[in-house]
Amino acid sequence: MAGSVSSWIRRIMCAALALLAGLAPAFAWGRRGHEMINAAAIQTLPEPLRSYFRPHQFYLVEHASDPDVAASGNPAARRHHFADIEAWDRYPFRRFRNQFVLKGLGPLPAQLKAGDAPWQIEGFTLRLAADFRARRWTDASHDVIFAAHYAADLAEPLHTVVNYDGQLTGESEIHRMFETEVVDFFADRWILRPEPAVYLHDLRAAIFSEFLKSYQASSAIFAADRKARSRWNISDPQFLPAFAASAGLLAKARIEDAASFAGSLWYTAWQRAGKPDLHGWKTPADSRAARDARREGGGQPAGRTGEGAAGTVEWH
Repeated sequence: MAGSVSSWIRRIMCAALALLAGLAPAFAWGRRGHEMINAAAIQTLPEPLRSYFRPHQFYLVEHASDPDVAASGNPAARRHHFADIEAWDRYPFRRFRNQFVLKGLGPLPAQLKAGDAPWQIEGFTLRLAADFRARRWTDASHDVIFAAHYAADLAEPLHTVVNYDGQLTGESEIHRMFETEVVDFFADRWILRPEPAVYLHDLRAAIFSEFLKSYQASSAIFAADRKARSRWNISDPQFLPAFAASAGLLAKARIEDAASFAGSLWYTAWQRAGKPDLHGWKTPADSRAARDARREGGGQPAGRTGEGAAGTVEWH
């Protein structure tokens, strides 16, 4: 089963990569990492939800990095991609847990510059539930991608620390090396085995747990980097294989966890919506293809769609 799942993911990704190669810069997890996560997340879903998602698999993979594209044109949206909570709280983050989980509060204005990914994940999951319930298919197609993307970003350990690119410890470029170069180095050899999606009874507690796991994994990335730098300069061709040998298993584990987390958010949204029949779900790409077919023309890939151009959820 694992082999067939992996080969299915590779087929979908190869088609998307052939279409998208060279069209966008690398972002968190790199484009390929986010595509892997969305493809694998679909496979974590139980039936019948998986059968509702499968017809849209290409769209969900193709548009996996839309939130990065949105953020590149809107600096205010960049904070949605990380949660450097240690800028205002200390491990094990009791203040954050009390504020976010126990009291259900939003971030204070002074905390926003450290990132608000946890709140965005909750917001887009709740929006997706409302979309499914009201059968707002265009909004659902947008929100399903943004919820998964921000979840994947939170699962990347370097998106949870102030020293996100080793700028405080003389380990520059560690961010790119871990989330993009290591993933690209191993991607064709990995067989992903994410845990099945589950219903998240306490959504904020689950998001906090994911943040904590991710933060705890960050020290291993820095240790792997120091080990590789002790022998090689980062510009040396030998650096990446050395770093990947130490950090590769962790990168794979975090991608698997991200896929399971994203799938669980989708599943939770569907459950909260009352488990509706989603057979009527049409993505913007589906609608455009239908229009093109009627016009007997060849359509281009659909662009980013849905409300919230920068992918922002407001809280109260």
